[in-house]
Amino acid sequence: MRTIWTVISTVAVANVLALIGFVAWLGMTDRLSRERIERVRVIFATTVQEQAAAEAAEEARTRAEAEVQAAAQRMAAPPEPAAARIAQQQEAEEVRLQHVLRQQRELEDLRRTLERDRARLIEDENRLARAQQEFEEYRRRLAEIEGADQFKKALATLESQKPKDAKDVLQVMIDQRETEQVIAYLGAMDDRARGKIMAEFVKSDPRLAAELLERLRTRGTKLADAEAPAP
Repeated sequence: MRTIWTVISTVAVANVLALIGFVAWLGMTDRLSRERIERVRVIFATTVQEQAAAEAAEEARTRAEAEVQAAAQRMAAPPEPAAARIAQQQEAEEVRLQHVLRQQRELEDLRRTLERDRARLIEDENRLARAQQEFEEYRRRLAEIEGADQFKKALATLESQKPKDAKDVLQVMIDQRETEQVIAYLGAMDDRARGKIMAEFVKSDPRLAAELLERLRTRGTKLADAEAPAP
């Protein structure tokens, strides 16, 4: 027992001496002063909760002082003139009014655009209806001309004549403004007979022959359109 006590006493004395030596080292190296010792004492004199409460109180006091100072500055500042407030309100109202007017102009432009598109669509529909009506009338005239028995008989008579005589008969019909029927005869003829008759037209009037050829071409186009299915 005496031995254990001796060992404990020796360790305690050694720790005390080491602590004294550490404190002395701090003092000699200018790392320890009375102010620092006091601060350490103050830190350990209060609990953690007490320190937190003190810091919160200090923060609240600082915030209250800042609010009081801000209020004092506002009170010290000169009041805003009524004319300035009215001018600001008028400016804001002017901005809002300009925005509303711009929206109205955009809506009006859109309305006019839609009206123009609608009028253009109606015009296109009317044009298509007129073209369809003219086309149906053309088909009806073709049916009346080419479908009649008398037409077939007259066509056979023309094909049996000499090319020059047939050309003269067709020339008389052209002079009587029956060119459409002449084109119907030429279109229904045999290719060989039509070629000989056209050769006679070329001899007498090349310009008329060219016009008849163009009418035959466009008539073929119209017939193709007539036989095509309707959209």
